[in-house]
Amino acid sequence: MAAKAPEGYGPARPKRTALKLWLMLVIANIAALFAAVYVSSYLRAGVGNPSTLFAFYYGAIVVAGLADAFWIDEFAFKGAFRRMLQGKTGRFVGKNADLDDVAASLQISTSTFPVILLLACLATYGVFNLVNGGFNRWWSNIGEHAHTLRSDASSSPEKILAVHALSMHNQPEVLKILEARLLDEDPEVAGLAAWAIGRQRDNPTMNINRIPALVERTRNGPPTVRREALLTLARLQHQAIADEVVAALDAELSSGEAIDLRLIWGLGYLQHSDSLDVLDRALYHPDPEIQRLAAWALSQQRDSGQGRAAADLLEQRLPAAPLATKCAIVHSLGILTDERSNLALIHTYDSLSAEQRGVLCERISVFIAPDGEHDREDLLMPQDRFGMKTIQALGTMRATSPEIRAAVEPWLEGVIASSETNPLTAEAGRSLLRGIREQRNDRQRE
Repeated sequence: MAAKAPEGYGPARPKRTALKLWLMLVIANIAALFAAVYVSSYLRAGVGNPSTLFAFYYGAIVVAGLADAFWIDEFAFKGAFRRMLQGKTGRFVGKNADLDDVAASLQISTSTFPVILLLACLATYGVFNLVNGGFNRWWSNIGEHAHTLRSDASSSPEKILAVHALSMHNQPEVLKILEARLLDEDPEVAGLAAWAIGRQRDNPTMNINRIPALVERTRNGPPTVRREALLTLARLQHQAIADEVVAALDAELSSGEAIDLRLIWGLGYLQHSDSLDVLDRALYHPDPEIQRLAAWALSQQRDSGQGRAAADLLEQRLPAAPLATKCAIVHSLGILTDERSNLALIHTYDSLSAEQRGVLCERISVFIAPDGEHDREDLLMPQDRFGMKTIQALGTMRATSPEIRAAVEPWLEGVIASSETNPLTAEAGRSLLRGIREQRNDRQRE
């Protein structure tokens, strides 16, 4: 007769196995967590080989996931997969086997365990990412591109793509990465980095301390880098650079060569009084696009103390300007909001035919990136018909003085009554006239 197992041996065995699995679970997850924190901290610091570190990172996730899967298999499926590895399947389980062995042998472990392992690895991946402050997203948005820029093995096209990608993320560390590229040996990469810094205006770490590196590049960088650094300083409204932007535009206007539209755009951002003369010259350039952009740049003088002077330049250009430029000037006078410009707008409107008043005043798009294809900014918005643009401009500068109202009110009445007036323009004129009259305080005294 076979000897019996000591009392309690059968029930104790599963408990010891469960304890071992629990210890394996704890040790594996703690070790993997430390490994994940180590890898993420090194990669955030820009240290180490990402290929090696990520192999370590994902290996730790798999180890932790495997431990989790064995633990889940033990408690949810009586250790079916573990017992299968031990050969305790339905074919080999004896009649005197433990009840748990018999139950586990009936589980389909070859299909359940891989699913458990996959889910465990995914859960571990999510937990590690959460503990590391969104490391996986940080790597895809910033870390990967930062590594490309730091690596000597990266080609110029790869670095250019990395700068473009980083320029779209206003996170604190981005500025430091881009500033380091201002000294890149490839002028195209360095120039693009200068442009990308300008795109970081809303970055929480953007401040006056970022200016010196750009100023240095305008003094000592290659021509491509100097131009992009100059435009970025204009975009950041660094007033001290205004004279250099003015000089650059003046030189291009005098040379008769192609004009970099971004110089005019930059002067619009700077809003410096010294730019009035060169922008006035640009208003008479043969290219209507340059004229229109100069009109917009002059309109930005609204808060510089030179708003009236800018309006005078625009009004002087208005009578002889091409229709597209007239559109831009009308829009710009509406931004400057000097009520004396009402008279110039009225005269211009009356000088045009009904067909011309129906022409669409289109936007102008400036591409700020050096390649001329990215970082688009649309100006002279919204697009509308010339007649409507005129009424809108009159509405922003509202006739308030008696002598201006004396000209504007009867003119609006005529526009509203005219059969040539577009119905929408007539309705806008009616609303404007009502608004002007509601604000009058002299009619009660008449």
